Amino acid sequence: MEWQKCKKGGVIMDVVNAEQAKIEEEEAGAVAVMALERVPADIRAAGGVARMADPRIVEEVQNAVTIPVMAKARIGHIVEARVL
Repeated sequence: MEWQKCKKGGVIMDVVNAEQAKIEEEEAGAVAVMALERVPADIRAAGGVARMADPRIVEEVQNAVTIPVMAKARIGHIVEARVL
């Protein structure tokens, strides 16, 4: 229960590398980060599709922070989900 109280009202930030994740944890007060290939604004601007982040980047982000790290797989892409 204490963990839930501590994290209540926190923010989850999108990051594309370990350096950004550390900044979000230490300076922005993020309670979790989402490791992405590109941030959503860049994806929309390019008219692209959000893809799974490189698993090596996800691991680097995990090693850089103490907060939870999330990553996405495209809907229906079982292989991507298994890699993560």
